[in-house]
Amino acid sequence: MEKILLATYGCGLDYYVINNLVKDKLSAFEIERYGIPEEDIPKTLDCDDGRKILFRYEAYDVNRENNRKLEDFYFHLYHISEEQLKDFEDSLSISVKGKHIRCPINARGHIEVEINHIEFSARSLVTIDRKTIVYLIDEEAEGNALIRSQLQLLPPELHSLELDYGISYEKRKLEVRDWIQKIYNLVNL
Repeated sequence: MEKILLATYGCGLDYYVINNLVKDKLSAFEIERYGIPEEDIPKTLDCDDGRKILFRYEAYDVNRENNRKLEDFYFHLYHISEEQLKDFEDSLSISVKGKHIRCPINARGHIEVEINHIEFSARSLVTIDRKTIVYLIDEEAEGNALIRSQLQLLPPELHSLELDYGISYEKRKLEVRDWIQKIYNLVNL
């Protein structure tokens, strides 16, 4: 069984459109977990009807207030076919501005850096082809509160950071630190 996370990220994502697409295209295929550990779910599913994907959807809005509405999507799992995934993906691409990337379902990570003795962090997503890592400012570290509420006011090229998956962890950490430093400097002028 294939396990896929589709992530949408951008600024000013339309929650109502996303919510309606999730309801229309996915809700009938939601898995009721009832305490079953996620790794055991594939064993409980019938794939004879062509549905061979364990699917999760995630949306991240650079605007923190909008993002709070979108956070709930991540906790739902769906059992769908490739055609259903493609239909949902195509509908998102047409209706919702932002970037849409396929990732392995467990592709979320986290990185922490220190700037001026303040800890900052970013969420990471690895694309399904393992060519790119996308970093997004989260709300985990204390320093993120200094920049997260202003992020949507900055140039779009600072809203996220995309790096080649093949670079070393040390190089990634330096790139993330430089990116967050630029954001921090602009927010604290």
